[in-house]
Amino acid sequence: MTLQIALGIPGLMSTWGIHALKVIADEAFDDYNYASVETLDDMRNAWTSRSSQNVILSSLYPDAALCAFLCRSKTPYIIFSESALDSIAHLIHQFAKQDIALVRSLSASIACVSQMRPHPFLVHLDRSKIGNVRIHRIIAQMCRQLGVSLTPAGMIRCLEQLGMDSTGSTTETGHIPTLEESAARISPHDVYQPDKVEGLLKIVQHAIEPFDGKILKGQVASLTWPQESFLLADKGGEPATGEIDLVGQARCLVYGPYFHLPAGEWNVRFFLDIDQNIYGQIFTIEIYSEDVLGKIRVRPSGTGSFAAETTFRVEGPKIPIEIRLFTETGSIEGAIAHWHAELSPVHSEIGTLEDYQAGSDSGPEQDTVEMKLESVNHQD
Repeated sequence: MTLQIALGIPGLMSTWGIHALKVIADEAFDDYNYASVETLDDMRNAWTSRSSQNVILSSLYPDAALCAFLCRSKTPYIIFSESALDSIAHLIHQFAKQDIALVRSLSASIACVSQMRPHPFLVHLDRSKIGNVRIHRIIAQMCRQLGVSLTPAGMIRCLEQLGMDSTGSTTETGHIPTLEESAARISPHDVYQPDKVEGLLKIVQHAIEPFDGKILKGQVASLTWPQESFLLADKGGEPATGEIDLVGQARCLVYGPYFHLPAGEWNVRFFLDIDQNIYGQIFTIEIYSEDVLGKIRVRPSGTGSFAAETTFRVEGPKIPIEIRLFTETGSIEGAIAHWHAELSPVHSEIGTLEDYQAGSDSGPEQDTVEMKLESVNHQD
């Protein structure tokens, strides 16, 4: 009886890796069942409904209960990852579109997979590190870690299914493709060529790229959710580019970006520029994820660049974060610009099981504060 589990973020690495696992299973087992799961119930259903003694499961978006269950075992699991820019490029080609929903999906996967950080026996296959490695070495490592034995002839058959030229010598490795070559042969890139992705890539660079190499270990220093990742409430959810007009009644100005964060406590600083006096206007900023995680009221003093800071705790990485910016009174003039949020983990390590199980005693709301850039002054 065999149960093999692989996790990863969406991209070429996980697509190739899951395909490679199936190729190995075809060679190693008489039969097997495969299922993609996200929850513990999904896993239980896949196991109880199996028709074989051999089961392969994969998950790109494992929830908290599933990760907690997996972390209680010392069974080695494979994790597939790659850089944020490589992953988003793969998704753009896969879905033939350029949409911020792809960035949200990638952030969700990173936040979910990061819950596996406490597990002591993870086999981490990172495309950026093994892209030029010949695939017989990768297959051998996968087999070794998962306790699967292949005969020499079986290994050759696997390599042929993964793009190796069958006419090459069986005693030389030069004809064995690298990971990148194998992936290109078995799953060529879609011919879709986006005309313009600079805006999307900019968001990825600011919001997702800081997690490169830090999903399972290390510390993310900081990341930014740029203004372009937010949505304009006045314009039916259009991207918040340019100045954000304040003229009108008290209302929500912007909301979003519906990105995900690993579990733990986070510090967030909100920034905005005001180039004309808005006469005592007070802004309310809410951080929401199923419930209000934090709330702060800000009264800018005059014109210039302003920052507001607070902390909040993420308990469910699979639930997106929504930030809402409100005006508390109507305005007859004025606008804000360069609205964005900078986030950093409060503790040196994020995404542990303890982060999931711990609660927070502090209330989510803070009193009104009046803030200039780099300073915090509580309003009297």
